[in-house]
Amino acid sequence: MKVLYIGFKGRNNSSYQLLSEISGEKLFLTNSFEGLKRDIMSISDTYDFVIMFGLDTNLKDTVRIECVAEYEGRIETTKADYAALCRCLEENDIHCIVSEMPTKYLCNAAYYHMLHKTDGNAVFIHIPSLKNMSEAMSNKLAQCVKKINISY
Repeated sequence: MKVLYIGFKGRNNSSYQLLSEISGEKLFLTNSFEGLKRDIMSISDTYDFVIMFGLDTNLKDTVRIECVAEYEGRIETTKADYAALCRCLEENDIHCIVSEMPTKYLCNAAYYHMLHKTDGNAVFIHIPSLKNMSEAMSNKLAQCVKKINISY
């Protein structure tokens, strides 16, 4: 399965740090609405699945899987088996919650554009900021990401 991993630019961004620890094809998005849309629309390769990461400063040693994105009144949903993904995270001692409520920020816009581009073959995982994520959790998350088996 050909997977693309996506995070956001910035050395102090936890998604950037996480993806720096794993191998595979990666894309780091620009931290602006127009920039991230341009980044996503410029992807020319075809991927079986896209796993996206972004930070949420309100999370602490917990991740949140997003199921839905909304942009300009339009809604897109993931085809990922997010319950299985959550189980995989929990089996690796990573507390996980699932949200069906779209956020209103850059992550939501990026997720919407990617879901639209991939016909739902993407999932977005919010992770804590660097200051709210223990080193142990960061290591476990990197190990878990390497072995995620996405089904949809």
